[in-house]
Formats: sequence, C-alpha cells, structure tokens
Amino acid sequence: MFKFISLNLKKGIEKIKDNPQLIYTIFIAILITGSFIFMSEKFIGIAQTAEERLINVRIGSLQDAFVSFAGEKMNDPAYLNQKIRDVITTNETIKNFKIVVKQNLSTTTQYVIIASNDYSEIGLSDSQDSFLYTISSSDPTNSITTPLQGNGERLFETSRAIMSSTSEVLGVAFTTQTLSMADVAINSDINNSRILLFVVIILVLILFLRHSKIIDYMDLYKKLKEIDQMKDDFISMASHELRTPLTVIRGYAEFVSAAPELSAETKDYVSKIDISTKDLDSLVADILDVSRIEQGRMKFEMVKLNPNELIDGVVASLVLPAKEKALSVTFDKSKVEGDQFIQVDAGRLKQVLINIVGNAVKYTNKGEIVVRQYTENSRLYIRISDTGIGMTEEERINLFSKFYRIRNDETKDIRGTGLGLWITARMIKEMGGRISVESIKGVGSHFVISFPTIK
Repeated sequence: MFKFISLNLKKGIEKIKDNPQLIYTIFIAILITGSFIFMSEKFIGIAQTAEERLINVRIGSLQDAFVSFAGEKMNDPAYLNQKIRDVITTNETIKNFKIVVKQNLSTTTQYVIIASNDYSEIGLSDSQDSFLYTISSSDPTNSITTPLQGNGERLFETSRAIMSSTSEVLGVAFTTQTLSMADVAINSDINNSRILLFVVIILVLILFLRHSKIIDYMDLYKKLKEIDQMKDDFISMASHELRTPLTVIRGYAEFVSAAPELSAETKDYVSKIDISTKDLDSLVADILDVSRIEQGRMKFEMVKLNPNELIDGVVASLVLPAKEKALSVTFDKSKVEGDQFIQVDAGRLKQVLINIVGNAVKYTNKGEIVVRQYTENSRLYIRISDTGIGMTEEERINLFSKFYRIRNDETKDIRGTGLGLWITARMIKEMGGRISVESIKGVGSHFVISFPTIK
C-alpha cells in the first residue's frame, strides 16, 4: 500500500514539474479549503457568542420584570415560588431560579435561599452566592452574568438585586441558564458544515483531476496541431512541386499532338493525356487553395469593379464546352441598369464564376445555362440558372461541405474532388459576399451570389 501511494505521489510530482500551471490549481484548492474551514470556525464562534448574548439579554429582561414586583412579596415565599415555577415552565433554558436574602447574625453573615424551583434547597445557606450578591447589591439597576463550570455543559449564572420602594436591597434573584439546547443546534450545524466541507474537498479534488486531464488534452491538442501543420506544409510543398512536372507533361503533350506524322489513334491517346494532366493540375490548384485558406495565406486584392465584362469573359470561355453537350450558355443583361460597382478581387471572382458556371455545364445534360445580373436593396446579384439534374434538400444542405460530392447514377461518371464549391463559398465570404442555392431535383438549380454595391 505504501509503495502504491509512494509511486503515485512520485508521478504526481513529476506531472506538476512538467505542468507548472498545476501549482496554481493546487494553490486555489488549498485556498478554497482553508477559507471554508476558517469561515466555518468563524461562523461557529459568532453563533456561540450571539447565542450567549441573546440568552443573557432575555434573562436580563425576565429579571427586570420579576424584580419589579418581587420587592413587595418578599414576605410571601409561597407567592414567589409560584412565580418562579411559572418562569421555569415557560423558559426551557433556565435550569435554576432562586431568591437569596442576606442575614447578619451575631458572629457571621449568611446568604439564605427563601424561594427556589428546587424546593430541597429552600432555607439552606449558599456561601457561593456571596460574591454575586455583593456585586448585584452595589449595582442594583443591572443584571450581572458570570459563566459557571459544568460537566461539559455551558452554564451562566445571572443575578439581579431586588429593591424595596425606598431603594433598599431586600435580596437577590439568581438564575442559572444552560446553553445545551443552543449547543445541540450549533453542533448540528457544525456536523452539517463538516459534511459540506468534505463535499467541497471532494469537488476540489475532482476539479483538480479534471484540470489535470484538461492539461493532458491540451498537450494532445498541441501535438495534433503540430501534426496538422506538418500535414498542411507537406500538402502545400507537394502541390507546388507537382506543378512543375505537370507543366512539362502538358507541354510535351501539346508538342506531340501537333506532330503531323501521328495517327488519329495516337493523337487521341495524347489528347487523353492532356485532359488527365488538366484534371490533375486543377486538383493541385484546389489543394493549394484549400491549404492557403486554412492557413489564412490566401490574399485578396480588392478593387472597385463592374462585373459585366468579367461575366462576359467567363460565359464566352465556356460556350465551346457547353456546345459539345448541345447546351447554350448566355449572359442575360436585360435587368442590368447602368454601371453597378462592387468591391472584390477580380481574379478570385472570375475563379468563382468559372467554377459555378462550369459546374452548371457539367451537371446539365440538356437545356441551357443563363447568367443574370441585377440589383436589389443596395446589393448586386449574379444568378446562375441551369436546367440540370438538380438536387434533393439533403444534397443542397451539404453542398458547400469540404470533399462533399453528390453521388448517384447521374453523377457517377462526372469527375471532381468535392473541393470546388467549398473553396468558392470561402472565397465569396472572404470578399464580403454571400452565396445561396435553390434547387429542385430533376428540374435544375439556381446559384445566387451577391455583394454590396458601392459608388
């Protein structure tokens, strides 16, 4: 058992050395526990003092009322005994109530009990009351309280002089009150406080262990972040390095395809090589864009721009691919009213439009793709509409997720990485724009891009 404790203690010390921030947690735990113990003890002391004062104030008031009529009844012990019995019955904290008178004999002075709740002591002399008797007689307008020694019980004795109508001291009323009932209540509170203290200590220990686990998670997070950074750096480096051989391959493919001595079959092979290198080059470009976006390295050169000419250029560049599928791609300018300007990166906006209009061509088997531009509520909208395969609500919701592709019988032969629309959405957001999609399965889709207009 000792070996087990020693081993775990050693591990704990080593962990604290490796993680100095745990010292702060330990300090807070000790401070909380110590503060709770201190406040508990302080509360107990205050409660006991307050209880003593409350009982003594109450006894003082009771004696004030008692001595106000007792002076006239000193010659009627039976009456006094009855009143004492009434007081005892209604005050559970009073353990003893007696009236003592001073009798000067020829040789001695005696202090005789003339009335008491304990009938057995009536008529007896009590020399122990002489001190309080003397003090009470010297200060007859106030009650005097002193602590008594009890067997584990807190007792207080209070005395008050009984005066005649001529201000002569006739006797002294003594009451002995116990605080046992108050102590029981206080001890109950103490026990509850100790239980609460134990719970607090357990919670502090759990907090400490939890904090220790969080530190482990933080270390793991740092390591994962480092690995993720290494992965991003590797992807960025690999993508850059791939571009050089791809450029060379494409160059040779174009050179070979122009050779007159090639057969039609060989030219077809070279054409397929060129198409594959273009696809691979597009993939590398997407990976580089993802890396730049995630690392915050993608730069935007924002300029004031009227997008008409840019849209014209994008549409013109996609007319031929669309024509190969018997589709039409047009730019509808019917709602363009004068010059409208937006603040964007021209190159990035062109990349966004090529991606969206190109996707429209890719996922449309018959019909047309129409690009429209219009303004509403100080925003310029570019709407790309197609009569393509459309998509379900679930597909539409996930469309801008990274690596997400719609997979069904209609799209199985369409190549793609699922990065294009994610990159597009991020670029639009970085330029202060918005993108949304409206689509009906089997009918077509509408991609809507908007930017605030400027003057």
